[in-house]
Amino acid sequence: MSADPWIRVETRTSDSGDLVTLPDNMFALMVPSFTVMFAFFVVGMMAAELLKEKREGSLRRLMAAPIPRWVIIAGKMLAYLGLVLVQVVLIFGVGSLVFQMPLGKSPLGLLVLTIALGLSVTGLGMMLAALSKSEKQADSIGVLLGFVLGALGGCFLIGSPVPLYNSGGILQVLSRLTPHAHALMGYSKLLNEGAGVVQILPQVGILLGMALVFFLIAAWRFRFE
Repeated sequence: MSADPWIRVETRTSDSGDLVTLPDNMFALMVPSFTVMFAFFVVGMMAAELLKEKREGSLRRLMAAPIPRWVIIAGKMLAYLGLVLVQVVLIFGVGSLVFQMPLGKSPLGLLVLTIALGLSVTGLGMMLAALSKSEKQADSIGVLLGFVLGALGGCFLIGSPVPLYNSGGILQVLSRLTPHAHALMGYSKLLNEGAGVVQILPQVGILLGMALVFFLIAAWRFRFE
């Protein structure tokens, strides 16, 4: 039996260096996921409100001012950026106070990442307004994008405790094409790994790049009349 046991135990070391470690406090995984998903629900509301202003003629009056059109779009983005920042602060505050969720060691990192997240949210909202034909269409597409991109970006844990952006294979590739995934990766580094601003610069850069692409498309396609 010693030479040929019925049950053999083998110890193996993974060759992969990209191991995923779940946090000790699961709210450090859940709260950022819901925060990012809820932030992107602003997209449909923002687009619908902008199209409403267009229909009522408010944007035409703004065009009478001696300012470029892209400045008007940027101003609208900044207004909703404040809304996203307040939303993140409230949800993270409740998570920390009620559920003892760790907030990491870098408040500056949290601020920088949240601003990058907010710019990607508002940029997507402006782009949706530029491509939509009506307020109802913008609102409906915004809600759909909120759920679809949220699931693909890793805000939901689908059949595994590992988010899609770390699941490997084609799903990981698709997941990392969404701003949600990079926001969640950045928050995970800050909250669970004690990272600072330098360590999250890749995620911040990708979010800002996406925000810039969304903004340029919105400035190109949006019609004020």
